[in-house]
Amino acid sequence: MKKQESGIRDQGSDGLVKFLRNALPPIEDESALSSDLWPAMQRRMRAEAPESTKLRVPWFDWALAGGLAVMLAAFPAWIPVLLYYL
Repeated sequence: MKKQESGIRDQGSDGLVKFLRNALPPIEDESALSSDLWPAMQRRMRAEAPESTKLRVPWFDWALAGGLAVMLAAFPAWIPVLLYYL
């Protein structure tokens, strides 16, 4: 009786293997890949980057940083609180 159960399992797994082989495309040989894609990606990033990539900070950010500096100078007890929440 055990042989019949294992025969059913083998038959089911054979059907599953056949189904998967029909459903999934065959895997191509890895040697068909041309080369590493990173050098091509670097060339593309350099081509899209502007000539001068200066770091530009908006005036509003400078105003916020200045206001924070003034507030910390006026209320030095806030420094540990600010550091705690950062």
